[in-house]
Amino acid sequence: MTRPRLKSKHIWLFLVTALLLLPLGRALAADITVDEDCSLYNAVLSANGEEQVEPLNSCEDGDEAVDEEQTGADTITIDLAGTEEGTITLTSTLSITSDVIVDGAGFVVNGDDSYQIFNIDGGSLEIMNLTMTSGSSEANGGAIYVSNGSLSMNNSVISNSASASHGAGIYGESSDIVISNSAISANTAGADEAVSGGGIYFVGGEENSLLIDKSGLDSNSATDDGAGLYVNSGNATISNTSFAENSATDKGGAIYNAGTATLTHVTIVDNSAETGGGIYDNALLHLYNSILSGNVPEDCTGTLNSNIGNLIQDGSCGHEELVEDPMLLKLAGLPVYYVLQEASPAIDSGNTGNCLQEDQRGLARLEGFCDIGASEYLSGSFAFQIQSAVANTATTDTEDDSTATASSGSQTARATATPTCESLPTGVTVTGYVSGTQCQERDAAGVGNQVIIDYGFKKAIDLWGYVPESGLRICFQDTGTIILLDAATSPRTIIPLPTVTDGDWRCADVDREGTAVLMNQDFLSTEAAINAEVPLSDCTVTTTDILNVRNEPAGGTILAVLLNDVSLTSSTRTAAWFKIDYYGIVGWISADYVTTTDTCQ
Repeated sequence: MTRPRLKSKHIWLFLVTALLLLPLGRALAADITVDEDCSLYNAVLSANGEEQVEPLNSCEDGDEAVDEEQTGADTITIDLAGTEEGTITLTSTLSITSDVIVDGAGFVVNGDDSYQIFNIDGGSLEIMNLTMTSGSSEANGGAIYVSNGSLSMNNSVISNSASASHGAGIYGESSDIVISNSAISANTAGADEAVSGGGIYFVGGEENSLLIDKSGLDSNSATDDGAGLYVNSGNATISNTSFAENSATDKGGAIYNAGTATLTHVTIVDNSAETGGGIYDNALLHLYNSILSGNVPEDCTGTLNSNIGNLIQDGSCGHEELVEDPMLLKLAGLPVYYVLQEASPAIDSGNTGNCLQEDQRGLARLEGFCDIGASEYLSGSFAFQIQSAVANTATTDTEDDSTATASSGSQTARATATPTCESLPTGVTVTGYVSGTQCQERDAAGVGNQVIIDYGFKKAIDLWGYVPESGLRICFQDTGTIILLDAATSPRTIIPLPTVTDGDWRCADVDREGTAVLMNQDFLSTEAAINAEVPLSDCTVTTTDILNVRNEPAGGTILAVLLNDVSLTSSTRTAAWFKIDYYGIVGWISADYVTTTDTCQ
């Protein structure tokens, strides 16, 4: 049954509010490139209108203010030539006093456990496609401090940063903050003193807002309250976001709220504190279509001002409706996220008046039947890799390739070094990449497909971030055939790729995120390869005989009968079967008795 999309008042409110935070009427501004002649430090000085310092001080000049109230927002773009193997290690804090945009192009800025990365004082900073790691402050704001200004962060990561006082990841005071498609991971607030806000500490005025959408806060810690997020005052709106494995010494493992907070489609799981392992509410908190589960010692402490469409497993905060196990499955990667298993009671149980149009991964939710939590259950889909590099995040020991086994519920750090397509191992090349495309070699634990592991693979390369429309070409200097583990399905679909020979190289074209794997040639004759389901786009099949529509490839249940010369759209195929939708009857027909368009290959 087709379920039409619902327009939600909450998502429109979020978008309108976010737009209001953007500077109006920006002047034409300078483009400054960080490269072998221009350091990031000097690029920021130039954007601020300050004099550059030696060395690497040949940066383009930033634009000056147009008038007393308006400045040009200069854009700083990091080039590989301005990094050391993809990383810029700071020797001083980057101070922002004007309007600045930083496009990290998937690279890393490292505070070297000695420097706060960005300090925004009265200015505005927009960050995209950047990993910020190992920031440090003896006061507030380990990675980022923003006061009387604004911060926007998209497709980016803050990790492994520390502060002696509040806000190890971000400290925001009297400022507007927007965070989208980003991860705040493994940051630590406090050492000898009790301080709060391991991930984010927000002190807003009546007019200030904190907006978090399609993001994840995980593995942060605080020696006092609010390990994931501490809302001291102001307005916080959080949607399509997951909080996991954050730990506070006192109250609010995931969230401590002393302001006004609205949470919609949020997943809060496996956080801990002395009180209120998931949420500790001390003011006004509205909770819609959200999951709280597995938090220690309880999921929620306080009085929720709104409690609509939620699943709170232990029934805390006076919750009496859904108190079952949500049956969550944690998937590897950042931002942290969970999907619902097939029998989860959270499926189709959300309050329809509070359904958001998209989920944490940007997948569409469906009207009238939206699921509870950050991720919608959509026939196993789970595509979600951000374009930023994910460097220096908390890692766990994994077994070597010969003994590692796949576990779809395990968390594997997505990268422990700077992953770029320029630094692949000998015998592997990727071409066609652009800024934002990321590549990294994976071991068995990273492949995460037991069939591939058991069969034995030669090499595996993760491809994620921005895959251009023209696609990528990956080549292995070895014999064999190439398959793709499609990142858009769970479990990841095995897609055999047309493999071409170029001398002693085997090459294939890739048009989506996933893991390209070099296998022995005879893998294509295995049952796993023959039954691999390949997603199709704009494929039309026409029957050449009377056909049965079966419940699955070679399935024993007949759903319908098709006449000769019937044309249908196919969304998926295997080597011998096409999946079709015949007036709402979804099933499979044999590829031996159809003609196809070229797009069905």
